[in-house]
Amino acid sequence: MKKTTKFAVAALALALMFVAAPKKAAAQFGVKAGIYTAHFSDVTKEDFKLKNNVGFQAGVLYKLHLTPGIVVQPELLYVQKNATLENKAVADKDKFNMSFMQLPVSLQYGPNLVVARPFVQVVPYISYALGKSSDVGSWDDINRFTGGIGLGAGVDVWKLQFNLRYNWDLTRVGDGKKGVKIAGEEWKASKARGIEFSLAVTF
Repeated sequence: MKKTTKFAVAALALALMFVAAPKKAAAQFGVKAGIYTAHFSDVTKEDFKLKNNVGFQAGVLYKLHLTPGIVVQPELLYVQKNATLENKAVADKDKFNMSFMQLPVSLQYGPNLVVARPFVQVVPYISYALGKSSDVGSWDDINRFTGGIGLGAGVDVWKLQFNLRYNWDLTRVGDGKKGVKIAGEEWKASKARGIEFSLAVTF
């Protein structure tokens, strides 16, 4: 199955989820923004040092209350994943800066305590790369479609939602043949991971 087909299937599944949702389910729209700290799985060589850089994320969400304890929350986000790779042997630094359009679906469970709703969440997501820094290399060496899973927790207070997640990309940044070239090296097996913290406002 081609990557574009997988993306279309995922989008269709999300649309069907809305159609199948109970008619009396309470729903809210919202906007969110936050920070995202990225790192990569295979930067282990002694001559290299990976420094995490903070990026940002922003977007919209649709919050669907299926039961008093279960919420499904699809989101559409613009996400930056930034890092600096330092080659200590030659005092060379390159920045890995990429931006993505990301579609996460947060599956939340938590009790409604009237003044607050603390929850835990599992968050599958798919992403499409929109932009990159010149240090990253050619688009031919990059998987523009990626997917992963996030785990985290949060709390709803009035119309505010505080959210903390740890995300694992399940697909490689590089295409597996050449790899993304940063600081003079090809990183074929890199998978991005990251911690995000966000604040949302619902209406």
